[in-house]
This record gives sequence, structure tokens and C-alpha cells, in this order.
Amino acid sequence: MFENTKDFYPTPYNLIEKMLSTVNFYMIKSILEPSAGKGDIVDAIRKKTAPQSRWDQEPRLDIDCIEINSDLRHILTGKGYRVVHDDFLTYDTMKEYDLIIMNPPFSNGCNHLTRALTMQEASGGAIICLLNAETLRNPCTNERLALVRKLEEYHADIQYMSDTFSNAERKTDVEIALIKVNIPAPAKKSFIFDKLVRARDEECVVPEYEDTQLAENDLIRTIVRQYKLEMAAGIQLIKEYRAMAPHIMRSYEKDPSTGEVTQSGGCVLSLTVGKEPGTVNNFIREIRGKYWEALFNNPKFIGVLTENLRREYCKRINELKDYEFSLHNIYELKIEMCRSINQGVEDTIISLFDEFSHKYSYYDETSNNIHYYNGWKTNKSWFINKKVIIPLTGYHNLQYSFGGFDPTRYDVIRKLQDIEKCLNYLDGGLTDAVDLEATLKAAKEEQQTKNIKLKYGSVTFYKKGTCHIVFENEELLKKFNIFGSQHKGWLPPSYGKKRYSDMDPEEQAVVDSFEGEKAYNEVINNAPYYLCQSEDWTRLLA
Repeated sequence: MFENTKDFYPTPYNLIEKMLSTVNFYMIKSILEPSAGKGDIVDAIRKKTAPQSRWDQEPRLDIDCIEINSDLRHILTGKGYRVVHDDFLTYDTMKEYDLIIMNPPFSNGCNHLTRALTMQEASGGAIICLLNAETLRNPCTNERLALVRKLEEYHADIQYMSDTFSNAERKTDVEIALIKVNIPAPAKKSFIFDKLVRARDEECVVPEYEDTQLAENDLIRTIVRQYKLEMAAGIQLIKEYRAMAPHIMRSYEKDPSTGEVTQSGGCVLSLTVGKEPGTVNNFIREIRGKYWEALFNNPKFIGVLTENLRREYCKRINELKDYEFSLHNIYELKIEMCRSINQGVEDTIISLFDEFSHKYSYYDETSNNIHYYNGWKTNKSWFINKKVIIPLTGYHNLQYSFGGFDPTRYDVIRKLQDIEKCLNYLDGGLTDAVDLEATLKAAKEEQQTKNIKLKYGSVTFYKKGTCHIVFENEELLKKFNIFGSQHKGWLPPSYGKKRYSDMDPEEQAVVDSFEGEKAYNEVINNAPYYLCQSEDWTRLLA
């Protein structure tokens, strides 16, 4: 299947066994597989750590995958594996990994291993890597020379092997090197504690602060920049706490014979993230969740989403905590959102059609919302009139002194926005925009309760708790009624496909009851407008 995919050489199972032979998974929590392919190495890890009996405890592994090939990414996600990025060389994260295990492209293994070393140098951790042996045997470039020196510096365990891929899924006679290296965590040093020591010695130096943050017009780039700033600040705080902790233990003792001071008993202060321990990775998950949630609450980002779709995406925030808040992942999510918008908006239009008609039938007034006609194979057929009444109160708590008229309430704005979004979809951007929130705010300030002009008509609020909506664009209302009636199956399947004269008597009878021959001919003559199809999702991004 992937014969033409350059550098894709799935790792043979016996070789994976050698890679994992020295790993103590009970000491490992977070793993990165940056060239995951179709998941062979992760498969083996899952199999190796699966409980052998019901009394065995399964290690809690947090595994991230990266894969540059889109087809392979689909395979990984199909297996339920978390794919956090596409290109390891551009993966920008502050997350810490206990183990990076990989079989990188043979033609570019030097850069991949160098990148892994750089990541682990920041916080410490292990690396297990398969590499084209030629990279180390023939260090003919500056990059290879630097890599060899680093491996020597960290006393890497290197085992050269031949014929390891001779019987593999994709065969090659390339000699490989199996590299295992453990990079110690950097020495913990507290700037705060050092500063206190310098102050005691009257040598404190206060560094100048220079604000280099630039305002950016692009919403996404701005929020990603703010995320990185906050992330770096929080991680620095955690590292400062770790470095300070040994100096503020619960127990303080002095050896009478040597005079040496020892401290023990755990730190007096505790650091937590929510209810979890204050680790870097726990902090990262919470901040990611915060920013994903902020994105879903930003009107500029979710402006085309109806309320039900926005709620669906908000439910995924806990899942998204495991994904870097990066331009790449936001872009991928935006594509996914756009592909689901058409169906989501169409479902909302039908829900709105029901809401305007029979949903609130217990209100006497709402019986005026609809006009009945003889539908296709059913008598339960109707279309929405120019004026509709729904229970949507702009008044609240009138029995209290602080009560009064407020059309800017959350529930009022959300409902009117959903109505507008549905009509936007049907209208195709032909009607000039009106700032809904600004209009309702002005109505509140002026205590204007009647005939408040919005994009597609006017609204009037009554103290008894109802809202009267009058549609001004009757052609758009007709399109709304056609859309709802077609999806309900109340119009003949031939509606909009046959001319009136070509219909049989039963079909003509439904058309006559619904709108009449003359109006139907107008629909036929302007079918691209009246007969709404599932549009290309990119149109909704405009």
C-alpha cells in the first residue's frame, strides 16, 4: 500500500522487542512516537503493557504520536491513537516526555534524533532511536559531527545491526544503529532563592523589563502567542517551586557532631493544578483546556456555528487538552468544524421550522404562526406565516425593583443569533448585515420594545413572555418554507424538478394547495435560489 511512500519502513516486531527490552514502563508515564507510521511501535507498547491477569496493574501511559503522511495519520486515528502533529521537526511544545521512541526516516534521521535530544535536554528523559548506521559511521557534515559528539557526551548505548529489515514488511539492506540514551534532568536552580542570597550580601541586581509583545490583528496568531506566554510563565513557576522546595522542608535538624544542617519531611508548601499534583504536564493540560474553551467562546472563531454545534464542540474540551494549542491543530479543527456545519445548520433549520409551528402549540397565539395545506401523502402539512410568535421574553423579574426590559440577555441573543444564522445559510449572503447585539443593546438603552429592526425583519417583546417576529423578506421566508416542507416530505419528490404542466394530477393538487401554479413557476424559473442544496462548506467561512 505504501510502496511509493519515501522512507516508510515499518519496524519489524523482533526489532521493536529489542528497542523495548530495557524499558521499565512502571517508571514511564509520557511517551512520544514522532515517526509513528501505522503504529507498529505503539501497538507493541500497548501489547507489552496490557495486564496479563485481572490482578495485574496496567501502567497509565500518556502516548502522543506524530506522523507526516496523511494516510498513515488516518490509520493511527482509526486505531484510537492520539496524533498531535504532522511534522516532528516543526513540533513546538513544552510538554515533557519520559521517553521518545522512534524509527525516523533513514534519509533524515540525523535531524530527527538531534531534535529529540534537544527536547529531552530541556527536562531530561530517555530516547530510543533506530538510525541509518551511515549517519554515525560517516559523520561527513557538521550536523552529523554535532550529533556524534552529543551521543558521546551522554554516553549513549549504540548497537549496530545488519539485515534487520531484510525480511521486514518493506525490505532494505541498510545497516542500522539502535541507540539508547538517557539524558539527565537539568540541575534545579531557583532564581528566587539565588536572588535572596544576593540581597543578603547586598549584591542584588534588578534586571530591566522590556515589553516586546506586539499587537497582532490576526485573532488566532494573537491567542496562540498569549497561550505560549502564559504557558512559559506557568512552567517557570513550577520549576522555581521544584528548585525552592528542598530549602523549605518540614523538618530542620542539625547534626551535633558535624554541625551539618539537614532538612526533610516534605515541602511545607504544596503545588497543585486543580485537584492534581502540580506537574508540568498537568499544568499544560489545564492551560490547553482554558485556551480551547476561550476559542469556542470567541464570536470571531465560532461565528458560523449554531448554538447546538458550539455546545457539541465545547464538550470536546477535555479531549483537546491532550493536543497542543497550535496554529496547525486549530487549522485542522477549523476544517473539521466547517465540514460539519452544513448538516448542523440544516438540522437547526428544521428544528426552527418545528419551533415556529407546533412546538409551542400550548400557546393560543402560536396557532397563527402557520397556514395549513394538503401535503404529499399527509394532511399534517403547513408553512410558516410572515408573522410568528414564540416564547422568548425580553422582560425579567418584574416583581422586583431591579426587573425590567432587557433584550440583551444570553438566551434572547443566542436564539435570535441562531435564527439569523439559519437565514444566512438560506439567503447565501445576499442581505446586508446588521449588528444584532448592538441593535438589541440600543433597544435596551432606549427601552424600545416594539418593531426592533434586525437583519431579516423586526421583533417585538411583550411582558407576558412572548416575542413577535415579522419577516420582511418574503422570498427568503418562502425558501425557508420550501426547505422545511421538502425535508418533512410534505412536497412531492418531483417538486422543483418538473414543470407544473409535466406533473400528474396528485402532484399538481399539492402544489395548488401549497402555493399555486403561478408561484410554483417562479420557483422553477429561479431554482438555484429557492431550492437549497448542501453548499460547499467553505462558503460558510466567508
